[in-house]
Amino acid sequence: MVFSPSHSHGRIKKALLVMPELLLKKMLFYSLYLLGARTGAIASLVGMPEESGKTIIKRVSKGGLPALRDRRQSTRMHEHPPHPPSIQGQVSVITEDDSCLITLFDSEKQIRILRKHKVHMRSVVLTLLQAGLISDPMASNALGITVAHCRDLADKLLKEDIAEVLIDKRKGQKTDLLVDTQVKSELVRQFAARSIAGYSISGKALAEAVNDSLQTDISDRAVRWHMKKLGLMNIKKSLPGLVKSLKKTRKPS
Repeated sequence: MVFSPSHSHGRIKKALLVMPELLLKKMLFYSLYLLGARTGAIASLVGMPEESGKTIIKRVSKGGLPALRDRRQSTRMHEHPPHPPSIQGQVSVITEDDSCLITLFDSEKQIRILRKHKVHMRSVVLTLLQAGLISDPMASNALGITVAHCRDLADKLLKEDIAEVLIDKRKGQKTDLLVDTQVKSELVRQFAARSIAGYSISGKALAEAVNDSLQTDISDRAVRWHMKKLGLMNIKKSLPGLVKSLKKTRKPS
């Protein structure tokens, strides 16, 4: 079954003359759900949060069609809406499994972009948003980010290149702040000596020992993290036994 965005535009415009936009979206969400579509894909197409759609399904399943209408608002309030709903566009963008599917105008062909290709997907979707071919909610649902973030990225793309806006340049911390080579050496020394002597090797005890020896201010948490990173916790039980066995063997040259 092929859906025509241009025909949809005209039909929805007529439907909005006799019913509220929210009611129309609820009807479409429930209808597409009955036809077997995935709720995530429906949410992207209709321009409604997926959780709201699931709530509609539950209410209609219990209360029938009257559950679709919002009793807090009258139909007259929604007659002749100033803007047509987000689903009226001539381009649809939906996410399905591992792909983002983009249908242009009346074409039976689709543009398929793998969702793992985030930069490609964002650049195409945000370009469609800039051109006014899709709505903010549709772009937001497709990209999995907030509407405000969508608008912010779209605005930045008008001024800057894709590489500057969409590529994450964060490289993380390259060096261990505060915990330099000297501190690590002292940590290993204290750990080994206290393990063999039978003293506590907790993060707090080792932090106190290292700080007292080097006049530093390393936290317990930092010590525990580096103990794990250096693999010291893997040898805390075997180290004393190894020392004893070495003592029983011949003396080293």
